[in-house]
Formats: sequence, C-alpha cells, structure tokens
Amino acid sequence: MRQAVAAFVFAAALVVYTITLTPTVGLTDSGALTVAAWALGNAHPPGFPLYLMLTHLATLLPLGTIAVRVNYASAFFAALACAMVTLCVAEIIPAKTTKWVTLSAMTFAGLLLAFGRTLWEYAVVAEVYALNSFLLATIFCLMLSWRRTRQIARLYIAALVFGLALGVHHVTIGLSLVAIAVLVLRTAGFKFFRSKQLLIAALIAIVAFVAVYAYLPIAASRDPVLNWGDPDNFTNIVRHITAKQYRVYVKVSDESSQVDDFFRLTTRELGPPWLPIALLIALYGLWQAFRRDRTLFWFLLLVIVADAAWMLVYPIANDEDAYLLPVFLALTLASAYGVVAIARDRIAIAAALLAIPLLSLGIHWPYRDRSHFLVPKDYSENALRTMDRDALLFTGDWQLYAPMFYFLEAEKVRPDVKIIEYGMLIRGWYVDALAKRYPELFGEVQEQFAAYRPLLAHFDADDEQWRNDAALREQFNLRLDDLVAALIEKQVAHGGHAYATADIAKSQDPVDQRLLARLAAAYDVVPRGIVMEYLPGHSTRDVKNIPLQLRGLVDARDEVVLTEILPTYRTALLNRARYFAVAGRYEDALASYKDALSLDPDNASLQAEIARTELARERLGVR
Repeated sequence: MRQAVAAFVFAAALVVYTITLTPTVGLTDSGALTVAAWALGNAHPPGFPLYLMLTHLATLLPLGTIAVRVNYASAFFAALACAMVTLCVAEIIPAKTTKWVTLSAMTFAGLLLAFGRTLWEYAVVAEVYALNSFLLATIFCLMLSWRRTRQIARLYIAALVFGLALGVHHVTIGLSLVAIAVLVLRTAGFKFFRSKQLLIAALIAIVAFVAVYAYLPIAASRDPVLNWGDPDNFTNIVRHITAKQYRVYVKVSDESSQVDDFFRLTTRELGPPWLPIALLIALYGLWQAFRRDRTLFWFLLLVIVADAAWMLVYPIANDEDAYLLPVFLALTLASAYGVVAIARDRIAIAAALLAIPLLSLGIHWPYRDRSHFLVPKDYSENALRTMDRDALLFTGDWQLYAPMFYFLEAEKVRPDVKIIEYGMLIRGWYVDALAKRYPELFGEVQEQFAAYRPLLAHFDADDEQWRNDAALREQFNLRLDDLVAALIEKQVAHGGHAYATADIAKSQDPVDQRLLARLAAAYDVVPRGIVMEYLPGHSTRDVKNIPLQLRGLVDARDEVVLTEILPTYRTALLNRARYFAVAGRYEDALASYKDALSLDPDNASLQAEIARTELARERLGVR
C-alpha cells in the first residue's frame, strides 16, 4: 500500500506538471542549462554534471523541441521527489499509527510538496532543483530507513546517492551533512564514527563524487558549444567545482531583508499568506517530534537551520526560493508528523486534512501554470526580427542572451547571427570560445585580441588583486574597448550589421563611457526594437516601425519578467518613440509611446512625454 501511495502521488504530480509545463525555453539559467544538457557540455559552476548527463537522455525523446524535452525531465524528477517524500513519511510515522492514517499522512506530505509554489516552479522548466530535491529526499529516506532497520546496506546506498547528488547542487546537499551526522550520532553513538562501516560509507561517497565530476574534463575535451570555465585541467576543475567566480558574493549579511525573505517564502510555501495552515501543522509536528522522537526533531531542525544560515551569508538573486527547498522538505515531513498527531488514529480527520494540499493546488495554479508562457521565446524573436542578415549582437542582458543562445545553437533559427555576452568578456574561457565559434570575425581582430587576452590571466588567477589594482584595470578596460570597437568595425566593413542592446549602447556605467564616445564618433546608434544598430557615418536613418510581440508581459506573475524584461521593453519602446519624434514621424512616435505606456500605465512622466508629442504634432499640422 505504501508503494501504491507513492505511485499515486508521482502520477498526480506528473500530470499537473505536464499540463503546466513551459512550452519553450525558460528564463535565467534555463537556456544555458538546456544547451549544456543537449550538447553534453559544461554548465556554469559548479557544473551540475549528474543533471546534465541524466537530462541529456531526455533530449533523445521524440517529444516536441529540445527545450520541451529538458523541461519535461524537470517534471519527471520533481514528481519522483514527491513520491520519495511519501516514503520518507512512512519511515517517521510512529509504529502504532493505524494504516489508513499513515497512508493519509503520506499522501498529505507528497501532495503538499507537489503543489507548493517552489518545487512546482522548477518542475516546469529546465533547472537543477527538481533533480536535487529528488536526490535529497532519497538520502533522507535511506537514512531514516537505516535508523529504523540498522541495515548497513541502506547507509551505503545513502552514501552513494550523497556522492552523486554533489554532482547536482552540492551546496544544498552538503548542508544536510550536519543533520545526517546528528542522526547517525543519536542512532549509533560516538563509536560509529570510529567504525569500519563509516569509513566504507565515506569512501563510497568520495568515489561517487569523483566519478561524477570526471564528466567535466571529459566534456571539455570534446570542445562542446558551451564549455563554461573550460575545466580541462586540475586548476580549472577545482575553480569550477568550488564556484570560484561566485565566492565573492559570500558574506555575512547585515540586512534584515534576508531574514524577511526567509519567513516570506516559507509562509508562502506552506499555505496562503493569509492562512499558512500547513506551516502551523508543520510547527505542531516539530513540537510533537520534540516530545516523542527527539532524534527526528533534531534531524529536521538542523536541516532547516543549516539551510537558513546559508541564505543569510549568500544573497541569492533570481532563485532564492530554490535554496530553501531543503527547508520545505523538512517542514513537509514535519507536517505529516503533525497530521498524525492531530488525527490520533481518526481516519476522518486525517482524510479531511487532505483538503489542504488541494487548496494549495488551486491557489498556486495561477502562479505556476506556464503552459502559455512564451515571454523568453518572444523576447528572442523580437530581437532577431529587427536584425538584418549577418548580424553581430552585443548584450549584457542575460535574460535575452540565454534564451537566444538556445535558439541559435540548439534550434539553429538564425545561423547568420553572432551573439556576445558583454559581461562575460572578462572570462578567458569565454573569449577563447568566441574565437573558436566565430573564427572569421576574430581572425580580423588578431592584433586587438592578442593585446587583450593576456590581461585576462590576471583576472582568472586572482580576481581580488585585479579589483584592487587600478592601473591593471585601466589597461584591461582600454584593451577591451579596443577589441569591442574592432569587432564592430570589421563586422560593418564586411557588409554585416552590428547591434547592441540598450544596456550596452546606452550604458550609464562610467567605465563604458570612453567606449561609447568612441563609437558615437564613428556611428549613429539607431533603435531597432529592443536592439540598437551601429550605422557608420551620421545621417537621417529610415527606421521601420516593426511591431513587437508583447504578450504575457503585463499580467506576468514572474518577478524576473516584471523587474528585468518588462523595463527593457519599455526602454526600447521609448528609445524608438523619441527617435521617431526627432525625425518628425509623430504617428510612429505616438504608437511606440502608447506601447510603452501599456507596459507602465501609471507612469506620469511617460504620459507627459506623450502629451508633448501630441502637441508638437498638432502645432506642425502633421497627421
């Protein structure tokens, strides 16, 4: 019966995730992860090798686009995580609990996790967190089963899964080690830490870890289309696994916002904000575990505390809630324990509490239904539609770069387009990869490339020293300016077209002003939708008023859309409107202004600008 409940939860979760699956590539890291899985390349640190290998299998399925296949892999892993949680519950429920209350508590926990906002979010798009949750739940289940049975084979399998899981998201997996150690201590005592069994378990985990990360240099040797960090030697492998480029962000936070975010996300996860009843049940479950099963209490509490502590020292940007999935797993198990304590062998009460995860399903559906989420696809297509043949695009907008990179490389939609992520030009591996991907263009700028490339070695070796050496940074910026300017010059000289997004072409960063002045002296910067084109000389330009697909922006419930993509569209529309107004094309200007206003209807400054343009049109009698 327990296996049947797990199978039911798996099926229910998978059906919901499939119905709400993203029909194309997602935002943030999804585009790069999809390409890395498809091409068996290397993703951003720490590399996620197990995720890439397993997800690559999904790309072989005859199912939709590559993006859909990779998204579906997330749905599958997330559904497995929910099923595994039900089996975890079976290990922690008191032995005297009646069968039907136990089965109800298992179903409650599995569905509560499935229909919570966080796992569901990462179940419908390419991301590592669904697989990570499944592996973490599997480790919990095996360790709790070992506690109950003391069968050493289960501990060894848990060690194997732990080592492999470090090849997905090693931070959240590693943080669970404190709780696991306390579980072992309270189950087997101090003597176990000097035992042969523990040594064997540690060796199994280490071998699994080394084996899964052996993928990095093997993948690098194939020179894949995405080979982040180029981990082809020991130094680069260590830098990649330890996420050296991100360690600068690790610091103790002195802001209350991190604490506020923790409580906000936790409350949101386990019930509607106005009545977090599942959270109350989880807290009651923790209290009951403290009274009746102190080992379980410390295990769950330490999972929560360790994960919350990491959140306080690492300010995560776009996937903050994903780092809390271990917390949500622990609270879900606690809630199941609370259900049993509340029901007290009364099946009617246990069954009635199943309404709570069903309530979560209804409340969270509008936030997590991605079946019509086409914003990343539209974003890429809007940029590509306005770019002529043989185009070179510079952008610092990762939300544009990652999806477009997927469409260019995996779906081959515009083989004539070359794209460069401006901010990543400080990475030696990335510059080398560009030179290989676009050999003809970089062959034209060998002098500038040869002057710039050696300076990257300083940054790769010691980015802190680089940041503190003003003279080195100045030399670095000068040579980077030379390289970018030469790339644009050669692209245009050979009859191609050079573009940049507004964050580059209209940058407000003082470091960029010298380059912008240099380009402005040689080129007009002409708005073309959400990109801007560098055209040589200075003259009146004809700008086509190509409509932009703006569906799903205003009513988006995605924070990335609202804070990053929607403002970019608004800025692009404003740039185009002002360009039309200067050229006396008032009807086209007003059309672009009104599109911008539709994205920001309460913007008084924009409304005033529209009024001034209408007045200018009336004064000149232009229609």
